[in-house]
Amino acid sequence: MRELASLGHGCRDMCGINMQTKDDSIVVDPSQPDLVINVGKVTFGEENRKKLQKNQRDQEKKKVVRAACALLNSGGGVIHTEMANEDDHPVEMGQDLEQALRELIQSSDVLQAFIECLQQGRHSYIYVKSWSSGPPSEDSCTKPRICSLSSSLYRRSSTSVIRLDPRQALDFLKTQKRNAKHTLRNEESPPSEIPNIIHQNVSESNPAFQVFQSNKIEHGHILPFPESQSVEFKQYSTKCIQEYVRRKIPEYISAFANTEGGYLFIGVDDKRKTVLGCAKEDVDPDSLQRVIAGAISKMPVFHFCSTDARVSYETKVIDVFKKENLYGYLVVVKVEPFCCAVFSEAPISWIVNQKQEIISLNTKEWVAKMMDTDPDLAEGFKSLLISSNIPPCCRPVYFRKVPEPKASIQQHLFSGHLQYIPESLWKELSSQHEGLEELIHQQIPPASCGTLIFSRSLAVDLNLEEKPEVICDALLIAKNRPPTLYTILGGQDAEAQDYCTRTALTLKQKLVNVGGYSGKLCVIPKALCLSPNVSAVSLTVSSPQIDYPCSYNLADTQQMEALLQAFVIVLPDFKSFLSYNLEKILNLFRAIENEILTQNLHDCRDLFVHGLPGSEKTIMAMKIMEKIGMCASTFKQKLVNMVVNVCVMTKVLSPCQVDSWCQGNLKNGETPESESNNNLCDTRLQASS
Repeated sequence: MRELASLGHGCRDMCGINMQTKDDSIVVDPSQPDLVINVGKVTFGEENRKKLQKNQRDQEKKKVVRAACALLNSGGGVIHTEMANEDDHPVEMGQDLEQALRELIQSSDVLQAFIECLQQGRHSYIYVKSWSSGPPSEDSCTKPRICSLSSSLYRRSSTSVIRLDPRQALDFLKTQKRNAKHTLRNEESPPSEIPNIIHQNVSESNPAFQVFQSNKIEHGHILPFPESQSVEFKQYSTKCIQEYVRRKIPEYISAFANTEGGYLFIGVDDKRKTVLGCAKEDVDPDSLQRVIAGAISKMPVFHFCSTDARVSYETKVIDVFKKENLYGYLVVVKVEPFCCAVFSEAPISWIVNQKQEIISLNTKEWVAKMMDTDPDLAEGFKSLLISSNIPPCCRPVYFRKVPEPKASIQQHLFSGHLQYIPESLWKELSSQHEGLEELIHQQIPPASCGTLIFSRSLAVDLNLEEKPEVICDALLIAKNRPPTLYTILGGQDAEAQDYCTRTALTLKQKLVNVGGYSGKLCVIPKALCLSPNVSAVSLTVSSPQIDYPCSYNLADTQQMEALLQAFVIVLPDFKSFLSYNLEKILNLFRAIENEILTQNLHDCRDLFVHGLPGSEKTIMAMKIMEKIGMCASTFKQKLVNMVVNVCVMTKVLSPCQVDSWCQGNLKNGETPESESNNNLCDTRLQASS
C-alpha cells in the first residue's frame, strides 16, 4: 500500500495564476489605423477546406479564432489573411471556421453582428467588432464581459465531466463569490479556517470511502456502487498510462473540486464496475503518484475568500492480486470540495496589449474581467453615462446631473447642416490660416449633416507626442460615412502618414475602450496640406489600405450621438453641448475652462490659473501640464514658466478682491493680503528650459 496526502500548497505563479503567454505566430501590423492582425495563409471555401489534412485545417482555424478572440477583447479590428487556395472568384469562409467563430462569441445573435468577411484579390479580411456583453438574453443568462476559447472550469453532472462554457463559468464564479462572502460574514471562526471546517471529511459518507481504506483487492472484484456524481471509473490498458493521466487528471480534479468532491478510480471498468487494475509491467506506482501530484500542483486556483489554500486531495495505490499473485495496482484519488474555483489550466482567452503584442490572459486577469469587479456606484449618482453592457476594456461611467432630453441634444448637434465645434476655435483657426476654410470645404460639402470637431492637436489630447507641422486636427462625425480624421499640415511632411495612422488608431481604441462605443467603428485618417501660397491649396490624402464594409458607416443620428458621447468621455476637455449636460465624474470642464484649454498654448509665456475654492483649479492645472508635456520640444524651450496659485483659505476673498489682486500682483508671485493669510497654500508648477 502506497499513499500520498496533500493539501496542495504551492506557488501561485507556477500554477498559471499570474503567467502570460505571448503568441508570435500572429502579429499586429503597426502601419494601419486599426488593430490589424496578420495570420498568414488560410484556405477558404468549404470544398477547399475539406481537402486539407486535419492537422493543417486545425492549425489554420486556431490562428483565425485566436486572432478573433484577441480583437473582440481589445476594441475590435481586422484579421488579414492571404488566401492559400487558388480560386479566382470569391468563396465562402468554410463551415468549420464559421462554427468556431460562432462558438467563440457564444451568442444567439447572427455571426455578422460581430464578424464580417470580404475578399480583395488574393487577400481576405475578417472585420471584427468589439465584444459587448449586451443586455441579458431571453433565458436571463448574462453574457460574460470577455470572449474566451475555454474557461478551463469543470464540474460534475451526474456521471459526466462538463466543461463550463463562458456563460456557465460566469454564473459559477458569481455563486462561489456569494458563498464566500456569506461564509465569511456568518462564521465566528477565523476566515482562514472556514473552508476546512465546511468541507472537512465531506466524502467519508460515500460508499467509495470503504474501498479507499483498503490495502489490497482481488482482480475481477465487482464494486458495490456505480459511477455517480462523486465517483468516476477509468481503465487504461496501455503502456502510456502516465501520459493519459497527466493529460486528463486536471479535468477530473477540477470537476470534483468544483462540485462536492469525489473519488477517481484508475483501474476499474466503467461498464461492469470490475476491478482490473493497471498491470505492474505497464506502470511504476511511485512514478504515477508523482505524475498525479505534479499535474495537480500546476492547476490554477482562484479565491474569493481570504485563504490561500490549494486543492486538498489524497492519492492511494491499492495492490491488485490475481490468484494470490500481485497483478498490478488500483489508483484512487480522493478530492475534497474546494471553497472557491479550481481550473484545469489557465483559461484560454487572448488580448492585444499596449505594446501591440497578442498575449493570453492569466487566471487572475481573466476572473477580474469576467466578474467586472468595479464597485457599484449607481446609488450615489443620478444615472449611468455608460452602462455595464460595454466593451471588455471599458469601465462603467456615472454622472450626477440629469441631462437634458436626448432630443434637444440631437437638435442642437444634428440640425440638418454641418456644425463646427468648438466654434470659437474654428473662427480663430480660419482667421489665422488663409485657405483653411476652402480646404475644408473641398473635403466636406457644407450641406453635410453632422459635426466637425476641431483640436489644435488631437495627438496631444490623446497623450501622444505633438507634431509641430500640424495646424489642427478635425474629426468628422457625419451620416452615411465612417468617422474621418483630417490632419491639416502647414507643409509637406514625409512622416505625416505615420502621425495620422497613430492618432487615428489611438482615437479609435479610446472611443471603444474608454468611451464605451459598442458599434462597428473605424477611423479613416486623411492628411491635408495647406500650401504656404495663399491662392494655391495642395492636397495629400493618406488613404487606408483596407476598405471597410458599408456597415462601418454611421447609419443614423442615434449612432452619431453615441459616438459623440464616447468622444466627450475620451476628451474631457472637449467643449460641446454634451459636456454642459453630462458633467462631472470625468472632469468634463465648464465653458470657461474649455476656452482656456482650446487656446493656443504656444502663444503663452506665462499662464495663471486662479479662482475661488472648489473651482477645480488643480485639476485644470494638471490638465494643462499634461498638454504641455506632450507638446513639441521647441514649444517647451520657449516656455519660461507657468505659475498655478491655489488658494485654500478659511476666509474666502470676494471675487473683486481676487480679480484686483491677480491683475496687480500675481505676476510678481505675491500672495493676497487676508486675515487668513496663514492658511494660504501657494503652489507653483514650473516648466522651464
